[in-house]
Amino acid sequence: MTTASLPRVSLPAPSKGRARPSRPPRVARAATSRPASAPSAATAAVLSILGSIVAIGLAALALLVVPLAAVIVFGPTLLELL
Repeated sequence: MTTASLPRVSLPAPSKGRARPSRPPRVARAATSRPASAPSAATAAVLSILGSIVAIGLAALALLVVPLAAVIVFGPTLLELL
């Protein structure tokens, strides 16, 4: 079995000319004041809870679809048998 070899990649030699001095990386500064439109942690928590309530409600409605359809389809026949 033979193995493939990857070609060697050579990097260019550093230039001998005048090099630019390296600058320190820029650091993002924290904003001292928050814009009025920025949501707070409390708003995010309330929206998260409301979203969970809506999701649970939709799941409950989805679980009621099949029994409701069965009542609509078979209900009149079952009522006649009584």
